[in-house]
This record gives sequence, structure tokens and C-alpha cells, in this order.
Amino acid sequence: MPDQIEPLDADDEENDDEPTPEELAQMRQATAADAAAVDALILQSCTERWRKVAMVVGTSLKEFDAKFPHLPYVYMPVRIIELEQSGALEVQGDPMAMRFSEVRLAEVKRDV
Repeated sequence: MPDQIEPLDADDEENDDEPTPEELAQMRQATAADAAAVDALILQSCTERWRKVAMVVGTSLKEFDAKFPHLPYVYMPVRIIELEQSGALEVQGDPMAMRFSEVRLAEVKRDV
């Protein structure tokens, strides 16, 4: 038994969710229809309140795996990044570090 256990390093954990080369190859095979369907799945798991990206992915994972067995789960945070860039979502942190970032539906801009 070791004399001292090393504490978990948050920086190491943040990089746990980076896609592997195999996952990147799988994601490149995704179609526009796949992307749109995954986006819809993500958006139905988001609310106006901040939620951990891990929660959004976790609540969608069973349906994602059933509908997209050819795609890795890390495709979801990649799509969250795209949804942020399109203005559909607001993100705090890096969605690839799912346990350390949050997401919510973007506020609707209203003219007053």
C-alpha cells in the first residue's frame, strides 16, 4: 500500500473528455442529419437555468446511444460548442470538460 495517495488534479480531469483519434474519425462520419438530430436531443435537455454539461449529456445518453450507435458520446459536447456558436446556447467553461462547465438555453433578445 502506498505511503501517500496523490490527490486528484483538476487539470488532469478536465482533459478526460478530449476525443481520441478513433472518436474523431467517427465524428467526421456524422451527417448533417445526425448533427441536427443530436442538436435537438441536446436542446430538449437544456433549460433557461444553468446545468452542468455532464448532466445534459448524461440525461440524453441512453437515447443518444440508441439512435447514434456509430457516434461517440463526446460528439454531444462538440455539438454544444456548435450550438453556442450559433446562438442557441450559452456556455460557461469548456464543454469538453463536461463536469466543469455549464450550459443553458440562450436568452431571447427582446426589443423593449
